[in-house]
Amino acid sequence: MAKQAGIVFFEGTLGGINFYYRKGVPTARRAGGGFTAKAIKTSPTMARVRESNSEFAGCSGVNKHFKRAIVPFTAGYKDGTLHSRLMRLFLGIKDLDLTSERGKRKVSVGYASDGGKGLLKAFVICTARPQLFDCVYGFDWDNLVFYVSQFSVAAAKFPKGADVMEVVVGVVRFDFETYAYSHTMAEPILIGRDFDVTDFDLSVNGLPPGDGALIAVARVAFYQEVNGERYVLPGVDGFGISLFN
Repeated sequence: MAKQAGIVFFEGTLGGINFYYRKGVPTARRAGGGFTAKAIKTSPTMARVRESNSEFAGCSGVNKHFKRAIVPFTAGYKDGTLHSRLMRLFLGIKDLDLTSERGKRKVSVGYASDGGKGLLKAFVICTARPQLFDCVYGFDWDNLVFYVSQFSVAAAKFPKGADVMEVVVGVVRFDFETYAYSHTMAEPILIGRDFDVTDFDLSVNGLPPGDGALIAVARVAFYQEVNGERYVLPGVDGFGISLFN
């Protein structure tokens, strides 16, 4: 039996090793027998474990900083599954790095592939509202415009108690290698229950500075108005977030 060492801890079985918590302490042991912490670090039979641990730590760093990069869109959204779902996403993108040796595969290399970009685009942040609207919408990269057509308030699915829907759009530049990020935000719009416009758009004034991948993000959130003040509704069905890359 040995204690796990490092910044990332596993639970489960990997490469014939059982990883678990014993009295709150992350512990590891060979299935069917024990081994030392030194063996984890040096034994040739533990090579796959060390490789997986290294790649997992890299994906964990991407996850941590990516969540920070999209805070302007997730503020107020509460979902205890988001961290683990994003972790699975970045592990999957990392697996698309077909040029680096095992143990050194990176999300940044995997994302450079069409498959990596496709995984991020298909990722659903708000599972209770996977689509922003029941109509046509998207992001025009040539003109940096988020467009909506054939919109109807009746089909916007206002949650109970909601008076206003806010639409927020921006472009995030995120460097999967250095974790640096920046934003450019459009002016948000508010849509009340009496909104009767079917087509509208939000323009982003230029691209954010720096290096890295460009990802457009659109969010809808619902608010209740009380004495002239707006309060965001906390329920998960009151949020929708879409990614465009």
